[in-house]
Amino acid sequence: MRTKNNGTEYVKPKKKKEKGGGIFPKRIPYAILVLLMGITAAAFFSMMILVSIFPPDLNLIIIGIVTALLVVTTVLLARRRRWKRILGIIIGALFIVVIGAVSYYLGTAYATMNKISAISNDSTAETGSGASIDPTQEPFNLYITGIDRWAGEQDLDRSDVNMIMTIHPKTKKILLTSIPRDSYVKLHTAQQMDKLTHTGVYGVDETVNTVEDWLNIDLNYYLKLNFSSMRGIINAIGGIDVYSPVAFDSDISEYSYVKGWNHLNGKQALYFARERHAFEGQDSARVENQQRVVRAVIDKMTGSPAILLKYGEIMEVAGSNLSTNMSYDEIQDLVKMQMTDLASWDIESQKVEGEYDMDYVASLSHKNKYSVYRTDPESVQKCLDKIYDVMHPTSSELEEAEKNQRQGFIDSIIKNAKDRVENGKDADPAEEG
Repeated sequence: MRTKNNGTEYVKPKKKKEKGGGIFPKRIPYAILVLLMGITAAAFFSMMILVSIFPPDLNLIIIGIVTALLVVTTVLLARRRRWKRILGIIIGALFIVVIGAVSYYLGTAYATMNKISAISNDSTAETGSGASIDPTQEPFNLYITGIDRWAGEQDLDRSDVNMIMTIHPKTKKILLTSIPRDSYVKLHTAQQMDKLTHTGVYGVDETVNTVEDWLNIDLNYYLKLNFSSMRGIINAIGGIDVYSPVAFDSDISEYSYVKGWNHLNGKQALYFARERHAFEGQDSARVENQQRVVRAVIDKMTGSPAILLKYGEIMEVAGSNLSTNMSYDEIQDLVKMQMTDLASWDIESQKVEGEYDMDYVASLSHKNKYSVYRTDPESVQKCLDKIYDVMHPTSSELEEAEKNQRQGFIDSIIKNAKDRVENGKDADPAEEG
């Protein structure tokens, strides 16, 4: 209360509070922005349901964040203060761009995986005689065949990389078994002796069935990829860290590699895995380097958020350059399993040993003998025994694995990050295996 100059008194009027303007913006441009945000959120939630790769607790976190952003932006746009409306516009615009981009990538991944599944369903071959399993619960063998061809080339599909990946989802163990490309084997269809690499000319079914006949083993799934897909996938996950036991210069490219850890992009990793002339062991050294690259890709995709953040990009790259007989649902379940526990995998590697010789091969002229790789029966049996051990763990190994799987998604992230910081990288992981 104050006194005027004439002696009269008056009461100072209270300052009016800013009216909120409701919880929904009345101006048409702002209402349109909120509507677009709602449509974007609906598209995102739909893609989440269709792709279904996120674990349940992560789903709840994502839904909560997206919903909160939508509500907060709506309230800000309904305010009368100009700075609040500007903040709402900025958040709304970023929301539409970011959530829209994620929805696009999820949609791309969904379409790509259905495309890959369609290719697999069109196959009439008997490839993968033991494929009727649950890959998130049961051990399985995945045959990786790397074709010696770039995308778009019309050359013959020689199987340059041949590797059995034995996976046990409960014990989190992976065993990489490499088979030299020139291994002298009996063709499944023709029943004549030839190089394993030549089976790719007759199709991936011939390659897988030939190896199954030779090793008397079920190869539940196959993964066929060419040089372009390998390079693209590695680039999509931001490159890989590969250990080289020796320094060397590539004989087929301009790249050089140091002894120790090398951070490689897709092209550098590809030439690292293809090099053989720089080594005394040639093919033996190349097989080991191929395993190092595969191990590095697995480590990057399972030990970091790469598979979560780059899922759509990875699937987009893989779509046109990769084929597999694993169904969309099976791939989806495997990705969801990994994202649920984010567990690190124990990766070991081995290779079939033997020696080079000269002999006739079925796919070439019988007038001449060619260089072939005669595998050592004892080495083959040793590799098969190791595969059996991974697929049939002891009861104590299963109990330990079950104990490790009882942690939640957030706990897994913290534990994984802590392990990576404590352990670091100072040795060749192939030697650790």
